[in-house]
Amino acid sequence: EKTEKILAEMKSTFGSYTVFGNHDIEEPILGGFTFPSKSAKVTDPRFVDFVKKSNMTILSDESVLIDNSFYVVGRRDREEPGNEDKSRLTPEELISGLNTSKPIIDLEHEPAGLKEVSDAGFDLDLCGHTHAGQIFPGTLIIHLFWENPWGYEKVGNMQNIVTSGVGSFGPYMRTLCDSEICNIHVTFN
Repeated sequence: EKTEKILAEMKSTFGSYTVFGNHDIEEPILGGFTFPSKSAKVTDPRFVDFVKKSNMTILSDESVLIDNSFYVVGRRDREEPGNEDKSRLTPEELISGLNTSKPIIDLEHEPAGLKEVSDAGFDLDLCGHTHAGQIFPGTLIIHLFWENPWGYEKVGNMQNIVTSGVGSFGPYMRTLCDSEICNIHVTFN
């Protein structure tokens, strides 16, 4: 409830947008660790309620045109899209029908398929998921699993930023990396 209140009080000129991640589904959790389940992977209604009370808009394989100036596109998660058939749109399908002369910002939980996202025509790709490795030795080997495990990377004509996150999921500890909230200043030409 405290986090909902803090997020709800954020001031935003054009609104606050989010996408769900791989743990925003109904799944058993113990001590910050998740466990496999045979039940269908569906979005946890508690997260939907949290996002609404936080005055954010969920984008799930959909886009919104902001101030007739730029688009924000939100993708379903790659691992757990929150629907039983595990479907999600491709980057090309997401961008189809958008005016590509306007900047297009992609919100995606996992930084996967960056070249595909860049080739589709996205200008900025904002991700999380990796926790920058979170716990030693993950912090040292995370780069083996992700093209951009944390920080900034230019892929083709697209800018990609991956945040390590605030540290509110998984075991509540981090070694050799920090929790963060990224302040990104974007200028459109």
